[in-house]
Amino acid sequence: MKKIVCDLCGESDFVKVSGFFECQVCGAKYSIEEARSMFVDVPDDPNVQSEAPTNDIGGERENPVLSPKPAPTIVRKVVVQPKAPANDKNTVNRIVSNIKKTNDAAGVKPQPKTIVQKPGQAVTVKKVVAKPVVQQQAKVAPKKVAPQAKNLEVRPGMGLETSQMIENLFILSQNAFDSENYVDAENYANRIIELDATNSDAWLMKGNCAGKATDGKSFRFLESINCWNTALTNADKQEFEDYQFTVRTNCIDIAVTYVLKTAVEFRNKPEEESLKQIKDVIDYMEPLMRKANQTFGVEIVIYEDKLASNINAIVTSVSKDSIKAFGKKKETQTDEAYIKFRDTQDACILVWEYLMDLAKKHGTVTSILQNIVKMEEAIIRNNGHKVSGSKVKDSLKCSLSERNTRLETIKKDKKKLEDKFVDIRKRDRVEQKFKNEKYWEEHQEEKQQLLDERSKLEHEIFELENSKLKMEELKELKKLEEEVIRLTVLKDNPTYSNKERTGFMNELNKVRKQVVTKKRELASRLNPIDDKIEKYKKRMFNIDLELNQNR
Repeated sequence: MKKIVCDLCGESDFVKVSGFFECQVCGAKYSIEEARSMFVDVPDDPNVQSEAPTNDIGGERENPVLSPKPAPTIVRKVVVQPKAPANDKNTVNRIVSNIKKTNDAAGVKPQPKTIVQKPGQAVTVKKVVAKPVVQQQAKVAPKKVAPQAKNLEVRPGMGLETSQMIENLFILSQNAFDSENYVDAENYANRIIELDATNSDAWLMKGNCAGKATDGKSFRFLESINCWNTALTNADKQEFEDYQFTVRTNCIDIAVTYVLKTAVEFRNKPEEESLKQIKDVIDYMEPLMRKANQTFGVEIVIYEDKLASNINAIVTSVSKDSIKAFGKKKETQTDEAYIKFRDTQDACILVWEYLMDLAKKHGTVTSILQNIVKMEEAIIRNNGHKVSGSKVKDSLKCSLSERNTRLETIKKDKKKLEDKFVDIRKRDRVEQKFKNEKYWEEHQEEKQQLLDERSKLEHEIFELENSKLKMEELKELKKLEEEVIRLTVLKDNPTYSNKERTGFMNELNKVRKQVVTKKRELASRLNPIDDKIEKYKKRMFNIDLELNQNR
């Protein structure tokens, strides 16, 4: 069977409008002569069941297709594009989109068509959706290559697929670590190391996972130090400082977390034995932290102070719970309750006194001392009670000797804070001086610019002061001011008579008026100079702050 096939879209859906044949898919119009040359043989479609309408083309009657059917292979004349594989939806969508854009630009709008199926019955035909070009042999689609990850670094001697695999494994490892699934996170890191033994990120992750897994049953902190050291060894020079900062921070956090696992037991058992366990763990960690300090520069001062601060928070919580359990009503403050309250607070005080020696910052030591003083005074102030008939009487309380001992403890700890404060200030000044010197060694150009600017400002101020001294009016003003001083002394001298002193007073008033007049005359000339001098001095002050501020 012969049908008209559109040269543009390859469809056979046409309607005769105003002497032209219009394609109902792409909107292309053809004359009768053009349409005759567009007939092609198309095999009958057994799926078409509806009766087709007729179109008159030069006396012959042809049946356009009503139901969708595969379109024949065509050669496009307008847009030259490669043939798309069968069922390629993206290609079809692109063709339809281009056709719509062409129609919109030309102002052509598709019009609905009505055809006669049977006498007296009208049927509206829906627009046929364009289908892809059918080929006898479908070409095999090329194998898709995984997209390259953003900022993906392909190492020398390593293929793109391996680099992409490493990138994906690290994402999985990071997600597992964030979810606190440290076992899977470490497994992914190990797989990366198998592919690339110099991957700093993988070694850093492995060290973090080993540190997080460290507990009383499995102590892997030394393994973490070795992994972090490997990460720093393989790090690029440009990223070394970033890796070093991360390693130092993680090392301190993991070490503190490990010690706190033991300190938390103090909640359930606030006794001197629990303090001994805390001391043992801290002593055990000390040589490891010293090694971390030598390996990648972990600051022991920061570690010990952070450790003291966190343990202080735990002990403070235990102390508050004990106060709450003791209560405020005398009926519940029995002798047994007072003994339990006192023993718990004494255990807390022992831990606090140990932390005062461990803490390295003045704020942490001060907070610990305040807790000691508060609890010692609370033990002295409170006591047990007994119910006698309808009255509640005082019973167990601190003896005079115990009271004096506790007051002596407060005095001793305050003295310890004062001595420690002096040591801390000295240490901080030395450390800060070292940091400042190191900063300016690395920023010599910036320092030189500031020094040059300061020297220039000093010269400008000197010149402005000289310009003021050279002004004749200023010299006259200075003489008048000296005259005011002389006359003031004569006026107040009792050796002169009242008449003479009155004469000095009158002369003094005249000179004072001259001084005021002279100052007004000089104001318009001196004020701009004084403003400049003040501006330059402020800038010099800011430069001095910049040069001497703590870094």
